[in-house]
Amino acid sequence: MALPDDSWEEPGGRGRWPVALALAVLIEATLLAALAWLGTHQAAPPPPPVEITLSQPKPLPKPLPKPLTPKPPPPKPKPQPKPQPKPKPRPLHPLPRPLPPPPQPRALIPPPSPQPAARPAMPVAPPPPPPPAPRPHPDLAATRLSFEGALREAIQAAVRFPEAARLMHVGGRVLVSFGFLDGKVSQVRVAQSSSVPMLDAAALAAVREAPYPPTPAALASQPMRFRIWVRFHLEDR
Repeated sequence: MALPDDSWEEPGGRGRWPVALALAVLIEATLLAALAWLGTHQAAPPPPPVEITLSQPKPLPKPLPKPLTPKPPPPKPKPQPKPQPKPKPRPLHPLPRPLPPPPQPRALIPPPSPQPAARPAMPVAPPPPPPPAPRPHPDLAATRLSFEGALREAIQAAVRFPEAARLMHVGGRVLVSFGFLDGKVSQVRVAQSSSVPMLDAAALAAVREAPYPPTPAALASQPMRFRIWVRFHLEDR
């Protein structure tokens, strides 16, 4: 920078060069301050762009379908009774009066004819009475009764009183039916029970095991059927 000419002076006797120097220093300081300000206030580089990625939202789970409950069938309408037609009123007709019966001609009654004389009825003979049933020979019936008594005594003698029935003080009688032929019995059964099974069994055993007397000659080789009471009394020994 060229210094001002020292020959240039103010009319007061002083030179102008110090003023110029101060101006130069001020301008330089101003330039330096401007440069410093520009250096500090330079535009900053723009920030890198921010990438934004939009993700699709996950689909919401579909709600499960509700089970279909079968609807009850609608109630069937009740059949309404058909209206019955009202009977039409019948016109009332006056009933005809009954006519009186016509007069009937009188019948001519013939004179009674003479009846023949009634003959006496012939007496009818009554039918002959049936022949009487053949009765057994009195000797044979008596023989059978006597022999039946002997069988009863033989059976009663063969009775064995059950000890259990004796201890329980139980007695009674049993009606026994059996067939008899020449000292042998058959088809022995209880015709009427004593209601005590042990007494019924003892009666059947007595009929089968009794020592029977010999058969009379009049009843020999004749099958017979007897019904005899067998007694069980506590007093009997």
